[in-house]
Amino acid sequence: MTYTLSLILFGLLAAFAGVWIMKTTPFNVHTREKLPRNVLFGSILALAGLVWCIPHSKPILPESLHAYLIPAVAVCAVLAYNFLDYLFARAIGGLMILLAHYFLHESFTLHTPAAPVFAAFCLIMGIIGIFFAGKPHLLRDFIRKSANNGKIRLASASFCCIYGIFCIILGILHLNMGK
Repeated sequence: MTYTLSLILFGLLAAFAGVWIMKTTPFNVHTREKLPRNVLFGSILALAGLVWCIPHSKPILPESLHAYLIPAVAVCAVLAYNFLDYLFARAIGGLMILLAHYFLHESFTLHTPAAPVFAAFCLIMGIIGIFFAGKPHLLRDFIRKSANNGKIRLASASFCCIYGIFCIILGILHLNMGK
């Protein structure tokens, strides 16, 4: 059920991102290009990503250190808030990587329809996430390019909307498969 709901929620967010990209123009680019450096939204996403990583880190740590994972998340979140530039871009990139891994794993476990197409979408999302996490200024540059180049804006907005609608459809199909 978690996979189904995450597909639907992500689909809605991806469609929203597509609309947001499509509405990016040279007239509003100065306000929109501030998003990659947004500390508040970046902190919330970074905290979500760090909490998500706790179960993944337990197998590689001795059991005696498991009690320190939650305090480590809190310390890392505070350090990120205070010292990381482009926090939103880094956090969204990290979450894109985590989501791509999660979606791929669950799609093969739960036999998602059109899994090869979904895997290709997840691969693209994961690669974009690697770029945004590794070079966070690329999100700002992408916003600028989208504002000034109609072809890039249309292509990226279309990708986000198609991926979003595809995820919503897959989520609805999984809801029906569960009954």
